[in-house]
Amino acid sequence: MNWIINYAWAMLWAIAMLVLLLIPPSDLPSGNFFEGFDKLVHTGCFYLLTTLILFGRVIDTKRRATKAKTFFVALIISSVFAFLTEAAQMYFTNDRQGDWWDIFADYVGIGMALFSYLLLYNRRAVYK
Repeated sequence: MNWIINYAWAMLWAIAMLVLLLIPPSDLPSGNFFEGFDKLVHTGCFYLLTTLILFGRVIDTKRRATKAKTFFVALIISSVFAFLTEAAQMYFTNDRQGDWWDIFADYVGIGMALFSYLLLYNRRAVYK
């Protein structure tokens, strides 16, 4: 039960992402500011999701898990979610379609978050 609390922010963001990715585009405000804006949104959404998963993992393991194990857990969860959201767009909506470039953009966000984690996280550091 405690893990639900530790991953609560990641779960809430995942639910918000699902809602935003599955509602018809006509219900969203017109936000196509420049070409590729959609890919930038995918990158940002998955960067935040992966960061929240990493945060939940660090809290859940009380900083005892190795960087490699935390890295791979976050990578697997984020990857599965990326493919599930594109499959849901392809099979469960009429107005949206799954796109390999969206998955690529998702992986750019995932990679940015994982690289930040590897570069910046130090489990022995005490932050005040």
